[in-house]
Amino acid sequence: MRIFARSLPTAGNLAYVYAITFFGTLYFYHPIATLYYQARGLDFVQINSLWAVVVAVMALSEVPSGLIADKIGRKWAIVIALLLQLLGEIVFVFADSYFLFVLSAALGGVGFAFSSGCLEAIMYDSLKRQKAAHLMQRTMGLNGAIAQLAGITGALVGGYLARDLTMDSYIYLITMTIVSVAVAFGISFFLKEPKETIVGDVPSLFELLRSGVHLLRTNRLLRRIVILSILCNPLTAYLLTFYQPYLLNAGASSDWLGPSLAAAFLLGAVCSHFAYLLERWAGIRWALLLATILPGVLYLLMSLSSVPWLAAAFFVATFGTASLQRPIFSDYINQHISSSNRTTVLSIISMFSGCYVGIMGIVTGAVAEFSLSLMLFLTGITVVIVGVILRVNAVRVIESEFDDVRKAITPSS
Repeated sequence: MRIFARSLPTAGNLAYVYAITFFGTLYFYHPIATLYYQARGLDFVQINSLWAVVVAVMALSEVPSGLIADKIGRKWAIVIALLLQLLGEIVFVFADSYFLFVLSAALGGVGFAFSSGCLEAIMYDSLKRQKAAHLMQRTMGLNGAIAQLAGITGALVGGYLARDLTMDSYIYLITMTIVSVAVAFGISFFLKEPKETIVGDVPSLFELLRSGVHLLRTNRLLRRIVILSILCNPLTAYLLTFYQPYLLNAGASSDWLGPSLAAAFLLGAVCSHFAYLLERWAGIRWALLLATILPGVLYLLMSLSSVPWLAAAFFVATFGTASLQRPIFSDYINQHISSSNRTTVLSIISMFSGCYVGIMGIVTGAVAEFSLSLMLFLTGITVVIVGVILRVNAVRVIESEFDDVRKAITPSS
């Protein structure tokens, strides 16, 4: 029983984190989001530009918010993040112009910047207090699976309630999402700061920033893992944007939108929860190969399919397997960051990642206006080529140095 409990940590802060993750990602309007945008008069470039606004605002806010989080505490950064997320959704439900959608995206971007790294940092430091930092991959995997479970719930309920594809049903689903985010906001007040992050002994903001930049400049292993994780990003946010017209163009019924997304989230939950087993079964080399290359290959298969059931199957597989990456990369990255400036360093990393995702959003949106299939093909080939090239260099360093890091955080038997 003790072994089982340690293999699946759920107590204290972690329980609140899991609850916040569930309700904060319980988006009932995901199955019809793109159709809602189009009903409001937006094209693919404008739709993807909204996510570019989110990541641009995040890029500008990431480091300041990370510094503030390390200074005031991760709990209050999460509270602020969820409040801004809630305000963004309230603006979203009333938005009837591109400007208001941009405002909603900007509020969400600042909120995501505040939460970026905070939940992850609280999880890791909470595990450290229990002398269980070596369980980070499993914990991140479980948290990711819970997010996917929220996605499944939202997709099934939202897809069912919006079968008629009317504006009234869209508004109803967005309102339900607002209620869900409000619940997550309320739960965030119950979080507690791990002792390692209690304010008072934290260095100045400038010192935190300088130490974070210095770590990324001098830690060769950390730098290579970060570059690999950024450039092999499977861009699932944009996959959520495009899957609705993709399936409809392939001849699928609107009744397929919810169940297809639910199946994608279900596979994502399984992949996220059991991602840690990849390293155990296949070693670092093959774990990184599967996590980085597989979504790219599936993007290529999506671009070639025009049969409804096959298109849906490839979408489910692409979205689901993309969830393999985060638990693995999060574990590798967090092992090289101290508790005192963990949020700052993770925010710097998220800033670079956000810049890349934002640029890719504009590019994929412009290509999708011309051809959805071409956009999927170019995304897939980019992920595959970059993954193969960078993985070869990164694995050599990771395999030679990672064992020592793993031994340092794993309790001796």
